[in-house]
Amino acid sequence: MEVLSLLEKRIASLLELTKKLQIENNTIKAENSKLVEDNLQLAQQVEHLTNKMKSIEGAVVENSKDLDELSQEKALTKMVVDDLIKSIDSFVKKENTP
Repeated sequence: MEVLSLLEKRIASLLELTKKLQIENNTIKAENSKLVEDNLQLAQQVEHLTNKMKSIEGAVVENSKDLDELSQEKALTKMVVDDLIKSIDSFVKKENTP
Protein backbone atom coordinates (compact mmCIF):
# COMPACT_ATOMS: atom_id res chain seq x y z
CA MET A 1 0.00 0.00 0.00
CA GLU A 2 2.82 2.34 0.76
CA VAL A 3 4.11 2.01 -2.79
CA LEU A 4 0.66 2.83 -4.14
CA SER A 5 0.47 5.95 -1.97
CA LEU A 6 3.90 7.04 -3.18
CA LEU A 7 2.83 6.46 -6.76
CA GLU A 8 -0.30 8.60 -6.22
CA LYS A 9 1.81 11.42 -4.79
CA ARG A 10 4.18 11.23 -7.74
CA ILE A 11 1.28 11.31 -10.22
CA ALA A 12 -0.29 14.27 -8.39
CA SER A 13 3.09 16.01 -8.47
CA LEU A 14 3.44 15.32 -12.20
CA LEU A 15 -0.06 16.68 -12.86
CA GLU A 16 0.73 19.84 -10.89
CA LEU A 17 4.00 20.27 -12.77
CA THR A 18 2.17 19.73 -16.08
CA LYS A 19 -0.34 22.48 -15.21
CA LYS A 20 2.45 24.88 -14.25
CA LEU A 21 4.27 24.13 -17.48
CA GLN A 22 1.11 24.68 -19.51
CA ILE A 23 0.58 28.07 -17.83
CA GLU A 24 4.22 28.98 -18.46
CA ASN A 25 3.92 27.81 -22.06
CA ASN A 26 0.82 29.97 -22.59
CA THR A 27 2.65 32.95 -21.09
CA ILE A 28 5.62 32.39 -23.39
CA LYS A 29 3.30 32.07 -26.40
CA ALA A 30 1.63 35.38 -25.51
CA GLU A 31 5.02 37.07 -25.10
CA ASN A 32 6.15 35.60 -28.41
CA SER A 33 3.03 36.92 -30.16
CA LYS A 34 3.68 40.37 -28.69
CA LEU A 35 7.31 40.23 -29.84
CA VAL A 36 6.24 39.19 -33.34
CA GLU A 37 3.83 42.13 -33.45
CA ASP A 38 6.50 44.53 -32.15
CA ASN A 39 8.97 43.18 -34.70
CA LEU A 40 6.48 43.78 -37.51
CA GLN A 41 5.91 47.35 -36.35
CA LEU A 42 9.64 47.97 -36.13
CA ALA A 43 10.15 46.54 -39.62
CA GLN A 44 7.48 48.91 -40.94
CA GLN A 45 9.14 51.85 -39.18
CA VAL A 46 12.51 50.89 -40.63
CA GLU A 47 10.99 50.68 -44.11
CA HIS A 48 9.32 54.07 -43.64
CA LEU A 49 12.56 55.64 -42.43
CA THR A 50 14.49 54.03 -45.28
CA ASN A 51 12.07 55.52 -47.80
CA LYS A 52 12.32 58.89 -46.08
CA MET A 53 16.13 58.74 -46.17
CA LYS A 54 16.04 57.90 -49.88
CA SER A 55 13.82 60.91 -50.43
CA ILE A 56 16.17 63.13 -48.43
CA GLU A 57 19.14 61.70 -50.33
CA GLY A 58 17.47 62.60 -53.60
CA ALA A 59 16.80 66.13 -52.37
CA VAL A 60 20.41 66.51 -51.25
CA VAL A 61 21.68 65.33 -54.64
CA GLU A 62 19.31 67.74 -56.39
CA ASN A 63 20.40 70.61 -54.12
CA SER A 64 24.02 69.73 -54.76
CA LYS A 65 23.43 69.90 -58.50
CA ASP A 66 21.71 73.26 -58.07
CA LEU A 67 24.62 74.52 -55.97
CA ASP A 68 27.13 73.42 -58.60
CA GLU A 69 25.09 75.16 -61.27
CA LEU A 70 24.95 78.35 -59.20
CA SER A 71 28.70 78.21 -58.63
CA GLN A 72 29.28 77.90 -62.37
CA GLU A 73 26.91 80.79 -63.05
CA LYS A 74 28.70 82.88 -60.42
CA ALA A 75 32.08 82.18 -61.98
CA LEU A 76 30.74 83.03 -65.45
CA THR A 77 29.14 86.23 -64.14
CA LYS A 78 32.41 87.24 -62.48
CA MET A 79 34.27 86.71 -65.75
CA VAL A 80 31.72 88.78 -67.68
CA VAL A 81 31.85 91.59 -65.09
CA ASP A 82 35.67 91.55 -65.13
CA ASP A 83 35.63 91.77 -68.94
CA LEU A 84 33.08 94.59 -68.76
CA ILE A 85 35.25 96.51 -66.27
CA LYS A 86 38.30 96.04 -68.50
CA SER A 87 36.32 97.26 -71.52
CA ILE A 88 35.09 100.32 -69.60
CA ASP A 89 38.64 101.07 -68.37
CA SER A 90 39.95 100.71 -71.90
CA PHE A 91 37.22 102.98 -73.26
CA VAL A 92 37.85 105.61 -70.57
CA LYS A 93 41.61 105.57 -71.34
CA LYS A 94 40.93 106.05 -75.03
CA GLU A 95 38.57 108.92 -74.32
CA ASN A 96 41.01 110.60 -71.94
CA THR A 97 43.94 110.31 -74.29
CA PRO A 98 44.32 113.46 -76.41
